[in-house]
Amino acid sequence: MAGVATSGTRPLLSLEGITKAYPGVVANDGISLDLFAGEIHALVGENGAGKTTLVGAIHGLHQPDAGRILLDGEPVTMPSPRAALARGLGYVQQHFSLIPTLTVAENLVLALRGSPQAVGIGEAADRIEELGERYGLRVDPHALVADLSVGLQQRAELLKALAREARVLTLDEPNSLLAPQEWDELERVLRRLAESGVGILLISHKLDEVLRVADRISVLRRGRLVATLPAAEATEQQLAELMVGTLQQPVTRDGASRPRAGEPLLVVEDLWVEGDRGEDAVAGVTLTARAGEVLGIAGVEGSGQVELTEALCGARPMKRGTIRLDGRDISSAGVRERRALGLAHVPADRREGGLVGTLSVAENLALPTIGEHGRFGFLDRRAIRHRAEELIGTFDVRVPGPDTLVNALSGGNQQKVVLARELSRPLRVLLCCYPTWGLDVAAAAAVQRQVLALRDRGAAVVYASVELDELLAVTDRIVVLNRGRIAGEIATAEATADRLGLMMAGARAA
Repeated sequence: MAGVATSGTRPLLSLEGITKAYPGVVANDGISLDLFAGEIHALVGENGAGKTTLVGAIHGLHQPDAGRILLDGEPVTMPSPRAALARGLGYVQQHFSLIPTLTVAENLVLALRGSPQAVGIGEAADRIEELGERYGLRVDPHALVADLSVGLQQRAELLKALAREARVLTLDEPNSLLAPQEWDELERVLRRLAESGVGILLISHKLDEVLRVADRISVLRRGRLVATLPAAEATEQQLAELMVGTLQQPVTRDGASRPRAGEPLLVVEDLWVEGDRGEDAVAGVTLTARAGEVLGIAGVEGSGQVELTEALCGARPMKRGTIRLDGRDISSAGVRERRALGLAHVPADRREGGLVGTLSVAENLALPTIGEHGRFGFLDRRAIRHRAEELIGTFDVRVPGPDTLVNALSGGNQQKVVLARELSRPLRVLLCCYPTWGLDVAAAAAVQRQVLALRDRGAAVVYASVELDELLAVTDRIVVLNRGRIAGEIATAEATADRLGLMMAGARAA
């Protein structure tokens, strides 16, 4: 590792035999690993492997059942997140903790309140500018968080941690919704932080990016540490096999060998949709999705993909325009009516828009058809449970049982529950927004195969993603959005990442 000594050097942070069990599952089973000052140490594993549980113990979100944590060689306890912060352990989670109606500086004031680093608004703004200049994390301290892109919000989260003088920084899927250019910027920031002596623990499913940025990589599999190896000696294939065992062939582009798409199933004309802040998030979009086709919707985060798919499924009102399904005008139809006509939706945020976390897996799977599982006002829970068991097996949901609360599942298994519910009925059109967000390589491939199987049965699929490699592998045509407008459309067989990236940045298709 360049600049990082591991032989004869005391680790900055050590985990020894960390064990944590929940009913029906051992999330962490005797895990031991070290993090050194100035090191970028990646933690990879399939969904449900125990990564988030492990870092939760480090940052005081829960207490391990066994094992110990050492900081600078001394055993420490982390009874709460506040205690971890006080010891210099910063955590940037996958779902940001910023308050969108406040400025970046106001968020920092709140984050530092009650700590030795507490500041007023003016001092907070100066601190943001000073840290931003030092680490290449420039962001306007007076900007409202709600007006910032995901990349800039992530900078604000990092600045919060650095303002607390974090010595250990954990990042959970920091690149899950970033455009390629934003990830390149973040990679430079992480290297600069490591050079300053910060120890970085990086959770990611993007193995190519992990290999590029990390010094060492630890692989978790079903709660156990199976390997720790230098990134310079690892390959994507090796890491993937350590994570999941025998690999299926990855999804690859097959458009050249497929027959032409069929009749139009979903036709959208001059669609305008308002965003959460009153702006035109979708502005005059016209597109067609055909039978037996995956239509990709490309764009950086915030380009209108979420609002477009929500409007198409009826979850967000449209200002004007026309939506037709199988020739029928559904512009004024509600969600229930659109579902009855064969339209399904996999939302961008599975936790907020796709699932009820306080209900069981079985209950979530039964939600759209709950009226079919009972008589005289009483639910047939045996039938609900039996149906859930079938879907759990078909979609390989890793769960102790159908009565497990959805909140207890990993992100990948939550996504499988959403897919199982949406794909287990006759469909004409499937709307997917960020369907593989936060999923490991095996779970992402499983999702993509389910989507392609549906396409091959004659359905039309609208597939929105910020991942260019994913769009190039899965789609047949790609429409690119930039600030809510169509910047271009291209057949996938003719597309390249560079060409799509230019359109995503606002350049028209050649």
